[in-house]
Amino acid sequence: MPIDPDFQKHRQVTMHDNLQVWKDSGSKFGIFGTDVAVDFDLCVGDGACIEVCPVNVFDWHYQGEDKKAIPSRERDCIYCFGCEAVCPKFAIRVTPVVKK
Repeated sequence: MPIDPDFQKHRQVTMHDNLQVWKDSGSKFGIFGTDVAVDFDLCVGDGACIEVCPVNVFDWHYQGEDKKAIPSRERDCIYCFGCEAVCPKFAIRVTPVVKK
């Protein structure tokens, strides 16, 4: 099942290294980020999003079996949606910020 498109409504938010983390009772890790969000419970850590991102939004987080791509520079996202397209588990959701 892909990342919940309404995760911000269905989960509680906490902070982790200046990044919002959205969790519910069924999450081990949660969803990291807001504009660019990665569901760590779905992420398989293959690095496809890191390779395809033209502005280097992602970094590696954790190690070994728990290795995940974290959107450490989500504000740099240019909304190309390449990361969403290559994610094998649909663990990434990019939500363009509407600037006023």
